[in-house]
Amino acid sequence: MNSLKQAFKNYYLLNDISGILFWDNATNLPSKSVEARSEQMSILSDYIDRVLRSNDLLTEINSVNPSNLTEKDKKNLSLMKNIVKRENSVDPLLKSKLVKKKLSCEHLWREARENNNPSIIEKDFNDLLELAHEESEQISFATKLSPYDALISKYDIDYDSNKIDQVFEIIKTQLIPQYLDAEKITSPYIYSSNFDEKKILEKIKIKLSKLNFDFNRGRIDQSHHPFCGGATEDVRITTRFENNILETLSALFHETGHAVYEQFRPKNYLYEPIGQSRSLSVHESQSLFYENHIFKSKGYFNTIKTLFDNPEDLEKSFIDHYHKIRINPIRVSSDEFSYPIHVFIRYEIEKIIFTQKINFKDIRNLWNKYYKEFLAIDLTSDSVGVLQDIHWYEGIFGYFPTYALGAMTASQLKFNCAQYDAFLNEPNDDNAKNIAKWLNSNIHQNGSLYSSDEMLKNISGETLNSSYYLKHLTSRFF
Repeated sequence: MNSLKQAFKNYYLLNDISGILFWDNATNLPSKSVEARSEQMSILSDYIDRVLRSNDLLTEINSVNPSNLTEKDKKNLSLMKNIVKRENSVDPLLKSKLVKKKLSCEHLWREARENNNPSIIEKDFNDLLELAHEESEQISFATKLSPYDALISKYDIDYDSNKIDQVFEIIKTQLIPQYLDAEKITSPYIYSSNFDEKKILEKIKIKLSKLNFDFNRGRIDQSHHPFCGGATEDVRITTRFENNILETLSALFHETGHAVYEQFRPKNYLYEPIGQSRSLSVHESQSLFYENHIFKSKGYFNTIKTLFDNPEDLEKSFIDHYHKIRINPIRVSSDEFSYPIHVFIRYEIEKIIFTQKINFKDIRNLWNKYYKEFLAIDLTSDSVGVLQDIHWYEGIFGYFPTYALGAMTASQLKFNCAQYDAFLNEPNDDNAKNIAKWLNSNIHQNGSLYSSDEMLKNISGETLNSSYYLKHLTSRFF
């Protein structure tokens, strides 16, 4: 197993380099350097691909006798086989084409969104979509999954569309009807103040450090779209200052949840499959725990509002945004109750994309139709419609379900976290840190040792149960 572990260490280290280059692409890259960066990322992708495509590696994986391994290494071997099968299923030339097209599309998307002009991206997106179909079919052939499930497996090995359909039933049968019948606000109060962005960010960094974010192994910068990336032991958060400061704060807590998960993966297995985060659904459960169950808690927010002038005005804005149901066409700016409906719409469209092979115009029409049907929103701008998210224009399909799966998991964790009641009673930094420590012990430091269902069973005695999510949303909004 030692040479296998070394090969996977090389694989993860190369991915770390890719992560830093991607972070730089989103934060610092000059506009005329896109083509050169695209070439760099394409070459690096090829080198990463070669690590797992080695004949020696395949021979060794197939020759290992599991009966001679420890329980941890049995899980390591199983994960290695899964990763190699999935990664080797896609032709290297196709991978290279995808990397180049993803980077060029991302930059065209920024222009299209800014100008509310889908024609800027339409042709390139349809070309990217063709490559994504090829990728899905190649992974499908190797894994015996449907093309769409093959893409889902890139982000979550524990769920497929059948299982997702089951847990998403609560969105269709409970949340959408309740949302459509609920009293909603259209113009939430927006706090306005001439605060110093640098000073506020420094103060928020202190709060985030008390939630276990280690700034000696991570940093925060600004980008067009908030994300968490970087590398092992070098975790990079990005944010952007919005006209509505609450959206900036919410994104910072969200990305910190991701970052802390990465920083507290098991030290002894950092470069082994069992030491990686389990899935993006579990990752989202951590970011959404920080965002929804810590930052958006009324009591804890009282410790944040005092950092600003006119804290009563900020609190009014906070209540309007996070404790009332709102009409909002933008997923990342929506309230918690409507948020899973936004995800559900994208999931339903993705299923159609990969069963009927529809193009951009069809996707746009479906998007507008579903927003009217499920959220009662008439879209008048593509910038807040089909162009609002970066994911599809980066060639990322099968990712969106992880957001709602993560939210459901976070709610189940909240109701089974012994430290959460103490936090509600005294929502101070110490009690918030106790929650972070509990998450470190029960999730982060387990890496991929357990499946999502095993993790939840260990904590709550049952597999993913979406009723916890309904319980949380009902208690917050009704």
